[in-house]
Amino acid sequence: MGTYDEKGVPNAMNAAWGAQSDYGEITFFLAKHKTTDNIKHTKAFTVAFATKDTVDIADYFGVETGNDVNKIEKAGCHVHKSRHVNAPIIEEFPVTLECECTSYDDNTGILVGKIVAQQADESVLTDGKIDYDKL
Repeated sequence: MGTYDEKGVPNAMNAAWGAQSDYGEITFFLAKHKTTDNIKHTKAFTVAFATKDTVDIADYFGVETGNDVNKIEKAGCHVHKSRHVNAPIIEEFPVTLECECTSYDDNTGILVGKIVAQQADESVLTDGKIDYDKL
C-alpha cells in the first residue's frame, strides 16, 4: 500500500487483511499506522501486488515502520505520482490499483477505497488482461 505523507514523501506498508468488497471497491482492515495517518491526510492510496521477484521488498515494507525510516528510499525503490490519485506508484511492482479513500474508521480499522485506475506491466499481460500465472 503506497501513500504520501503531509510533506509529499512516499511511504509503503504491507497490508495482509484486505479483499475486493464490491465492484470497483477494495476494503482493508488496518491498525493505526503512518499509512493510515497519510490516507486521512491525502484521501488516497495505491495497492501494489507482490510477486516472487518483489517478495523481499514487500517483506521489508511489512517489518519496518515508516515513522522511523524512509522505507521507499532504503529499499531502493522508484516511484512516480499516480495520474489519478494523490499516491505513489512503486515502479518495481508490476500491478498497481489506484484508489480514492471513501471511508476509514479509526475504531474498527476498516478502510474502504474506490478503485479509480490500475496499472499493469506488459510482462504480466496476456491478450491485454492480467495473467495471474505470470503475476
